[in-house]
Amino acid sequence: MSQQTSKSTTGNEMPSYWDDQQVDHFITSEAHTKKKTPEQFRETHVDIDRIQADFLTPLGISDEFVTQEDVLNAITASHLEDPNRIFILRGEPGSGKSQLCEWVKYQINGYGEGDEGMEDRVALHVSRSQTQMDQILDVLTEPLDVDPDVRNIEGSDPYDLANPIVGLLRGYWSTELLSDEELEELTAERDDGTDLRDIFAENISDYQEALSSRDENPEFNLITRSDYRELHLSLSSGKKLRDNKEIIFPALKKQAHEYLSKNLVGDFKEQLQEYSELYQDKDVRPTLICEDLTTFSVLKEQLLDHIFELSSSSYDIVLGWTIGWEQDNIDDALARQNAAEYMEGRSEGKLTLTDEKGEAFFLDDDASVALARSYLDAIKRNSDIESAPEEVEEAFDNLYPFNERFIHVAFRQLNDEGSSRKTPRLLLLRVVKHCLKSSWPPYEAMKSNSFVDTPMLEIDATYDQIYRDISRWYGVELDNGIGVKTEVLDTFGIPFSESDNISVKNEYAIFEKGQWSGLNPREKPPVPDHQVDEKPEEDDENEDEDVSKEGKSDDDKQDSEEDKKQDELTDEQRERQRKIQEFQDWVTSGESYPSSDTLHDGAVATLERWHEPTRLSNPNASTRSVGGIYFARGDSIPVSIQGDQQRQASIDIELEWGSDNADLYTTILKFGLYEVYDPQTANFDQLRAWADTNVAQFKYEMREEIENCLPSELDIEKTLVLAQCFLINSARGVEFEDGGIPPELVFEEYDSNQPYGKPVSEHFDRDSAFGQAFSDLTMSSSDISDLIEGLFLLKKNVVDYERLSEARRDISNDPQAHVDAALMIDTADLADAYKVGTTRNKANTKLSSLLDRISDYAAELDRLTVEEDASHIQEALEPVERWYDSSHTVDDLAEWFETLYECAGAVDVPIKPSYENAYETLTESPEEVKLSAFIDDVEQFQNMEDTTGMTLIARLHDFARSQHEQDAWDIYEAFDSLIEDLQEKDHATGADLEHRIKQLSEYSDYEQKRQKILSVTEDL
Repeated sequence: MSQQTSKSTTGNEMPSYWDDQQVDHFITSEAHTKKKTPEQFRETHVDIDRIQADFLTPLGISDEFVTQEDVLNAITASHLEDPNRIFILRGEPGSGKSQLCEWVKYQINGYGEGDEGMEDRVALHVSRSQTQMDQILDVLTEPLDVDPDVRNIEGSDPYDLANPIVGLLRGYWSTELLSDEELEELTAERDDGTDLRDIFAENISDYQEALSSRDENPEFNLITRSDYRELHLSLSSGKKLRDNKEIIFPALKKQAHEYLSKNLVGDFKEQLQEYSELYQDKDVRPTLICEDLTTFSVLKEQLLDHIFELSSSSYDIVLGWTIGWEQDNIDDALARQNAAEYMEGRSEGKLTLTDEKGEAFFLDDDASVALARSYLDAIKRNSDIESAPEEVEEAFDNLYPFNERFIHVAFRQLNDEGSSRKTPRLLLLRVVKHCLKSSWPPYEAMKSNSFVDTPMLEIDATYDQIYRDISRWYGVELDNGIGVKTEVLDTFGIPFSESDNISVKNEYAIFEKGQWSGLNPREKPPVPDHQVDEKPEEDDENEDEDVSKEGKSDDDKQDSEEDKKQDELTDEQRERQRKIQEFQDWVTSGESYPSSDTLHDGAVATLERWHEPTRLSNPNASTRSVGGIYFARGDSIPVSIQGDQQRQASIDIELEWGSDNADLYTTILKFGLYEVYDPQTANFDQLRAWADTNVAQFKYEMREEIENCLPSELDIEKTLVLAQCFLINSARGVEFEDGGIPPELVFEEYDSNQPYGKPVSEHFDRDSAFGQAFSDLTMSSSDISDLIEGLFLLKKNVVDYERLSEARRDISNDPQAHVDAALMIDTADLADAYKVGTTRNKANTKLSSLLDRISDYAAELDRLTVEEDASHIQEALEPVERWYDSSHTVDDLAEWFETLYECAGAVDVPIKPSYENAYETLTESPEEVKLSAFIDDVEQFQNMEDTTGMTLIARLHDFARSQHEQDAWDIYEAFDSLIEDLQEKDHATGADLEHRIKQLSEYSDYEQKRQKILSVTEDL
């Protein structure tokens, strides 16, 4: 037969020297397959020499690792008539249970053709794939001249199987657990709800369907606990069923299974005993190998009942199941509590193939290579295709299209849908078969393999993608870099030259190590020693090459154990490696970055090392605990990762992927991983420059976003100085037209308490528009003060005059223009993330709210008018304007007031307290009446036309101050009121007034007083 040539290769296709059909033949989801001959099994088997033995009684072993030979020796240490001896075998799916069971079978039965095995023993191996009853009974009886009558669950009508079970339960189940009436109700057929027939039939149907499409053996149960719950809820005796469920449920399930098994195969326990006796008659000790207990479906309860009654027969039994099965099923299967303890107590051995993480104990780096090599050799040997050239196989460590490094890495990177399970099946199916069936080279095929995490990149990020890809899988660590054999590159058609920053030495193309070297100590799996400068001597062979494994000393074994521990990754290292690999894929190729939080955290820490990145204040200041504007969205600085955490905020500091950034980002990533910078490798100048640039840009964008809501006449500084002017103007009536704005006024604390009162808050109703705007602004006075200190102080009590001068100058030059500008503040598009505070955590005031309050106050200030908002001043001026003359002196006022005071008494005008107070001031404290200063104030209040809002507020203060300091206001008001009272008395008519005048003792006296009043008013 002529050999076919290898598949042609174009582009990135690889030369393949195997037949895909042979790949499918040898690598399946089951270790046991009828397609694989005994010889093919032997040539692909790798010794399973690391099995955890909780105990192995025949060998006197407890809590140690044992080999497959130890297990075989323990199993076959029995005599013909010994009672049942049970060995429990546990492990994760694909961990080698089936392989070990198959190997034990061949050791006992032999491989055939000259290897007949053990003459006084026979292995009865029920594999996972043998689920039909006839298959199981055939295995048990094949060495015997027995033809059992068997009926299978598969192909039977579910109700044809369910109805007899219910009938037997009703008629023959004798139990003290239920009364006859309760049993009758339990087994009754109901049209209005689910009954036992429906439950049994539905579960049989589900099992049949699962068998036809299964990947693994389905668990068979005629009734589940949820079925039992649904059943007892519908029965009048349900309370009893519920209260005694731990007794009744397993008993009911066991009895139902027993009836079904009798219907299918007869009395299985009797048959097991009968077969045992037949084997004894033949002087043969049977070893029953049940690699997966669930295979026995309905028979497992009877199997367990029989074999754990140790004296019932004479079998050596290997009883296998998947770890975790016993937790949920063992008690029900044996219909007893603490069944696991009971089974262990009656077993000869308890063996486990995997650790708590699901990793096979025996499958270390050497075993993984041996496993891959055995299958590759078998596949190639049985393929009708030309072999790979000798130099190719040699370059690939005789593992083409892999090498030892590739298998090591792939094994360590196995990821079974998020779990860390590492089993032979996963390695063969998810790595070896995946790559052999692909037309792409393995380093390309693995990119689409979700079961294997991408390994770390070891070479520099600036290398082309093809070099980065192949070095991940085939590169070995050398003293001067990462080496890939030139023959490997040639085989895959990858061109290279020393001009590509690749050095060539002997058989290796050597790439420079990347910036991530040492990111995860001990993360790399061990690789064989690779020497570049010299080749091993031909005669330098191991003199002990022929020494068997059994000849290894205890020290050798201990060293091997220690080496394995050193090779293994801790969970922390494994997680760190995953993050590093994802970072490398992102920074070099822009791929998705699920663990980008690590880089994000490192970037945040780097920015915060030298800056408060989200704080907008005086960039030259060293002050602490003063106000600033913060971009406070979320709980950290808005750093985005291009393509992953991109644009999470309106502005951010973005990390863009690209090889040019790899050095910088790797240093940042190190901090994210370890929360400390490596002083040996960290380039702090580079980090500081990156932080300075990005923080400056971020703060520029902060300012730009904020000032977009301000009119062109205002910026942040001017707006705050204007707000401070509003506050000081309202607090004590300061005006700013003349002499500018003193620096100390900008830092003055708002305090509305003045000796003359609080003219603004007292004059305006709090519920009025101006009153509300004024109240809101004053509530923000501390925020305004804190921000002013943050923007205009270099350090405590040291003012940044240069920064402050422009705002002071511009506002004082035209205050009203800036008030008008403040009306145009529009914060509708300003993000709520902008907040005011002394720290980021204490930034609670929205900047938009503060700016709105400034704008609202400016609007209400602009609406103030003299007519409406200073009418009380106009009213106070009226008496003065009516009676005041520049020739008046205090003595004149005192004399005139005395005359009016006497007249008031004469004509019976009531003397008001204000009259008395005015008269007392003029007569007893005339020095307190300062008419010259008073008239200056009066003139000021008489000239209030075209007054602006801030000027009007200042006049309110001036008026309140003048009233507080000048008694003349009260005196003229008293004059006006007293004269008005006297004039009203003079002009009044009516009987009462005439009567009272006539009652005067002397009418002439009255007329005399009247003339005096007229004379005084004329003088005034």
